[in-house]
Amino acid sequence: MIVAIDYGERKCGVAFGKILPQDSVVVPTRELKKFVERLNPDKIVFGMPLSMSGRYSQQTFKTVEVALSFSKKYETYLCDERLTTRIASKVSKRDDAVSAALIFQSFVENPAGCTKIEDRRKKVNLSLESVSDRKVLLYEFPDPSLKLDSKEIDVVTKDPVLAYFFYKKGFFVERNVPEKKYDLIISGKECEQLKKYLSERGELVCL
Repeated sequence: MIVAIDYGERKCGVAFGKILPQDSVVVPTRELKKFVERLNPDKIVFGMPLSMSGRYSQQTFKTVEVALSFSKKYETYLCDERLTTRIASKVSKRDDAVSAALIFQSFVENPAGCTKIEDRRKKVNLSLESVSDRKVLLYEFPDPSLKLDSKEIDVVTKDPVLAYFFYKKGFFVERNVPEKKYDLIISGKECEQLKKYLSERGELVCL
């Protein structure tokens, strides 16, 4: 059994079935947990709300927070819901239920296009000189607890769970690197492609 959820703070669209949605309904958010427990799913798929430009929002992180709570008991995924929301708004006034059915369909047709909820944080020990006067980029960096004294730190990650933990630490998180130069880039991967974002005397640290 797969359960797909279009999460909202007051109500949620829920679609459920095996290969095709057996049904899609609207459930009050306060009743979501019990409703899912009755279905006893093998997998849960949440639509991940992003802006149409692909940026994270407060609603993104609220959804990730709820998905994390479900992931303690169920195999849980996040799927980009931008297209499904747009289609649903044209199809029916029951947007939430329709969006949930489309999230279900997206997952079944392309599960690799969704992100499995996993906590990929890991502790990183770095010895850095003061960076207080340097523009810093943390790119796919796995340790939200790292303390830096820079007043300008950008965090970029495509991992919504890692982004959530940075957000909880007070960072502004992007999915794509801003078009500007940095004095220090600390990267968890894809180092070569980041060199173009270094300032003239910039430093690139690859984990």
